[in-house]
Amino acid sequence: MKLFHALLVVSVLAVSMANPVAAQELEYFSIEDTINDDLSVSNELVLNFARPVTQLEYAFAFEITNLSVKADFASADCTNFPIEGKSTISCRFNGMTEKNSTLILSFLTENAVLKTDDGFVFSVNHGISVPIERSFVLIRLPENGILVKEPANLSYFPPSGNILSDGRRIMIFWEGYNLSSGDSLQFSVLYSTPFIGTLSDTYILAAALLAVVAMIGASVYIRRGQTKRVKVVTSVLSGDEKTIVSILEKHGGNALQKVLVRESNFSKAKISRLMKELKKRGVIGIEPVSGRENKVKLLIHDREKKETPKPEARKEEPKRPLLTPGEPAEKETSEES
Repeated sequence: MKLFHALLVVSVLAVSMANPVAAQELEYFSIEDTINDDLSVSNELVLNFARPVTQLEYAFAFEITNLSVKADFASADCTNFPIEGKSTISCRFNGMTEKNSTLILSFLTENAVLKTDDGFVFSVNHGISVPIERSFVLIRLPENGILVKEPANLSYFPPSGNILSDGRRIMIFWEGYNLSSGDSLQFSVLYSTPFIGTLSDTYILAAALLAVVAMIGASVYIRRGQTKRVKVVTSVLSGDEKTIVSILEKHGGNALQKVLVRESNFSKAKISRLMKELKKRGVIGIEPVSGRENKVKLLIHDREKKETPKPEARKEEPKRPLLTPGEPAEKETSEES
């Protein structure tokens, strides 16, 4: 924890802002800092002036790049002047009014995040020299960044910040009111990225194995589903539809449409309607054989029918021959000694 505070002091000195807005007054001041995966920081600074002004000099204690400017008034001509590792934004305004007095500055900073044994530290001090009615500061961690301390507010300063998330990033924000000239806006966050480096390889391997297991499971499920499909489909058939299936089974799974009409005693229109419904559900296939005749094929078969064992033939005991009248019966003879 002492190391964290020591690094905090060093990093604050490295990225502090000195006298950003001289002789101005702000109704609203906000800055959103988004930490990128390469440890650069994307910044968006919003200044809402209390009264119309014609120029602005904003000095940074570090160098910025990729400056872009937006305004809700006529024009804002801003230029970045980098000098010896520092930057100053010089702006000239035209058409600013009390209702339209908002300026948005977007830029990129490098080397604002320091690597530590516990993770990464991002610190910034938005020093001000003008009164501010309301301030808002938000820091977004990288997409895989997490706070490292428990409780969580030990991972950021001031500890009065609030945590929220958009489902991809953790964000910490602070709000302030009625700030005086010279008040410090100093903020820092300590975070880690557990899925960077070797852990990311493990994560990818685990995800790949999970995908393989899912594919195998899906294959087994599909095969089982195919064996059950016949029972499921036939169980929801109407009585008339089962009649059609029964006729097709009797004819070996194939029959002409006129055979279905004749053996079911249904009208041609009814047979056509039943065939359409059965085809839609994948029970039958229809193959035209002539202009008005179709061959109907049964696509599902109940393969789980059990063959009824044939009863074994009953063995009859041999019968003794009947004696005819006048025929002497056989006598047992024995040798006399």
